[in-house]
Amino acid sequence: MRLRISSNSIASIKFQPNVHIPSYPVDSIIKDFTHILRPQTAARFESHPKRGLWIRVLANGFGGKATVRRWVRRRVREAVREEFKTRGMSFDGMTVENIGGKELKGTMELFVKKEAVAAEWSNVRAELGKVVEALVAMAEEGRKRGSIRSRYRMFQKSRWVQDTGLL
Repeated sequence: MRLRISSNSIASIKFQPNVHIPSYPVDSIIKDFTHILRPQTAARFESHPKRGLWIRVLANGFGGKATVRRWVRRRVREAVREEFKTRGMSFDGMTVENIGGKELKGTMELFVKKEAVAAEWSNVRAELGKVVEALVAMAEEGRKRGSIRSRYRMFQKSRWVQDTGLL
């Protein structure tokens, strides 16, 4: 089940709880049954531990040079990394010092918009900080309640989400 968390001036964000999707190149190799590297890549993916949060940053939505797309992907990835760090979490969504036992599971996909190229660093961090905060709040709500679908419905109705205007 794919949940659309937010769409802001920097990126559109989709979150799939409890589902781990590999990076785009690995995914395309695994899906191509005629690819020469498929057996090794599939074995490596299957043996990779399926824990924590996997983050995919895609910048295919706008043209331009490949170096600009790579730069903006690195920029967004670093902003998310710093936002996790300020909340006492590692980049894979696990708590560093086990404070509160927060753990995010699944795959977060960030589809970067071309406005992210010209945006200031403080704006990029602020926008993605809201997204990270929403994910952490959803994980906390999920520990208190039942299924993923009911957790997401409760998350949508929560006062915090309505006050911040994320959805």
